[in-house]
Amino acid sequence: MSSLLIFSLDDSGKTKHLETLESVFNFVFGLDGSLFYSVLNDKLRAFKIFGHQIGRPQSERACIFTEDNEELFVDITRTKDKRFHIINSSALDSSEVYIFDSKHKFWPAGADHKQSNAPIPLTLVRPRQKGVEYFVDHHNGEFAILTNSPRAESADKKQTASPLPFRLVRAPTLNPTSENWTELLSVADDETIEDVEIFKDHIMITIKRKGRPAVLIYDKNNQFFSELPLPYGGCCTVRPDSNPQLDTSSVRLRFSSPVHLDSVAKYDMRTMRQTQSWASTPLHIDPSRYSIQRVDVRNGNTNVPLTLVCQKSNMRAKGKPTLLRVYGAYGVSLEPEFRLEDIPLLLRGWTIALAHVRGGSELGREWYFGGKGKNKINSVHDLLACACFLLNREWTTCERLAISGVSAGGLVVGAALSMSPEYFRAATLHVPFVDPLSAMLDPKLPLTSVEVAEWGDPLTSQSDFEAIRQYAPYDNTHLLQKAKHVPSVLVTAGGQDKRVSVWQPAKWVARMRDSGRFVPNSHSGLQTDSHNGSRLLFYPKMNEGHFHANSNQSDSNDEDGFISAHAFRNAFLIDEVE
Repeated sequence: MSSLLIFSLDDSGKTKHLETLESVFNFVFGLDGSLFYSVLNDKLRAFKIFGHQIGRPQSERACIFTEDNEELFVDITRTKDKRFHIINSSALDSSEVYIFDSKHKFWPAGADHKQSNAPIPLTLVRPRQKGVEYFVDHHNGEFAILTNSPRAESADKKQTASPLPFRLVRAPTLNPTSENWTELLSVADDETIEDVEIFKDHIMITIKRKGRPAVLIYDKNNQFFSELPLPYGGCCTVRPDSNPQLDTSSVRLRFSSPVHLDSVAKYDMRTMRQTQSWASTPLHIDPSRYSIQRVDVRNGNTNVPLTLVCQKSNMRAKGKPTLLRVYGAYGVSLEPEFRLEDIPLLLRGWTIALAHVRGGSELGREWYFGGKGKNKINSVHDLLACACFLLNREWTTCERLAISGVSAGGLVVGAALSMSPEYFRAATLHVPFVDPLSAMLDPKLPLTSVEVAEWGDPLTSQSDFEAIRQYAPYDNTHLLQKAKHVPSVLVTAGGQDKRVSVWQPAKWVARMRDSGRFVPNSHSGLQTDSHNGSRLLFYPKMNEGHFHANSNQSDSNDEDGFISAHAFRNAFLIDEVE
């Protein structure tokens, strides 16, 4: 948590410091000089929402909502038309939303502020149901709700039998409960709705269709959908840009691809035409000289999407140096977006391969559920199938294939190294979640309770315990003893990391070293002949968190430590693979 400094701004541009609120995690402004904010408990879980009247002592704040369930986070937002405030109490696999009128007077004029904390008139939109999520906005006298709830509502609200795709529904303002929902848009099982943006006369919906982005525009007056044309042949990432204005027919979208920097385009939703664009080309990169292609890799009865990026002049060459990246968790898709750290490798003739394994949402909700909980092992098998594809097609060789993962992606990489280390020459793992079993067995750790929905509960379920132990990198280092070859490995960690504690990668590295399969580390440099033995480098930075360094501890030209961290990674990969 941090301090929130509140300033006023007059018409001349002058600012005035009004007050400072302490221990604020997230906040949103209300009307009439009020604001609402969430606070964290000692396990880093947002569990309370407070209301505050600017100008009053923070001690006179009003408690709006409290969530005692240790598996749930709370957040507060405001509808785009500013009509309602929204409290979302959510887990990784469920949500429960309460709304209240933004015009509600928490502190009536002339009332004793200390005595005015009357019960808040909250309206529950839909009771919690395990496996069901929903998100609410409001416009033109009705709510727009993005949900994966079943179409046929049941009274008992038990867990849904199978993962359902998200759909867009509408509900009347006066009675938005689920029995009054009517469907506006649904998608196929292998598609997913990623974002919904509300405007006065239009609704913009961004979706994934067979792993590729699409943007739909709904005309509320004429009640039909149209699809916006996308750049780069659809091999790109699409995200809504800032669109705060409700009463407009223009929408701004942000695009990028592995060889295109972020660009912004403005579209007229009435004509579906682009009216403005702001784009730039990466230095030393001619995007027309690069190929971006998507292939399907067979893993049993499953097709795993694999994105390949390389120089066109190098496409037919065999044995190219290749970096295979993976994530595959929390339903987060591995996007084909611009990554500065990959450009030096592309310029040297490398291929960047993105394995869209189960656990992400590239192919819909079933794709996500196919790689979470007891199904997590599928993420690893999908990754190994992609590696086999690259090797069997002679796109690369075992001596020129590297693998990389961050956080939960590091877990997948670590598991793959235990199962099939001979496929790879090198591996990099940044703040990797490599000891999931110990973490999930300790409810005192921050965030463990809320992670149960993603990984399972080995404390209460023997089957969950066995499922995690099957793939957990820390519990499978013994498999390296039987391997003919192990790759060189670079592991990073952050001493201030609240998501993946530094002891996780540290103890994994220690156990890997005990396997005797790596040459001793006499120093941390990269000058040795790496092909005479596999190295295991551990690079912890005790002032760093989950996302590189604290800016006050870094070089002034590299404020978040990004450049130095990835330069070191690239030096390691080049030294090992080339």
